Amino acid sequence: MSETTLTEVSRTEAQVLQSFIAQVDFWKNQHGDKATTIEVIYYPEDDGFEVANGEPNNGVLKRNRTTAFRADLLAWASNQLRQLQGWDNSQTVTEFSLSYKNDRYGVRAALASEATDKADDGDDAKNTD
Repeated sequence: MSETTLTEVSRTEAQVLQSFIAQVDFWKNQHGDKATTIEVIYYPEDDGFEVANGEPNNGVLKRNRTTAFRADLLAWASNQLRQLQGWDNSQTVTEFSLSYKNDRYGVRAALASEATDKADDGDDAKNTD
């Protein structure tokens, strides 16, 4: 019997992915072909987002404007980011990227505290006194 490789995601990534899947279903019903491709990338260094989707640009972005669908993508992503940061803004989001293309989903989401927890776990494993 061959061994199946599982895709592992953190709890944070699983929560974000669950919400993203439900939202993509909504967007597909609302926006049709425009929602066949969705990409959201958060840049923590300047607290900004890059979004892309399946609708043609038609020069809209060149005029410092956006489409209603891209504004919806930004609003959803911004709300997800606020949820990850916590009600008191106590969590630092270090990575937040999502994609949907060809009926496949991608997610990367991480908090600074998760990196600290992993480092602490590694230290505990070394200390066997």
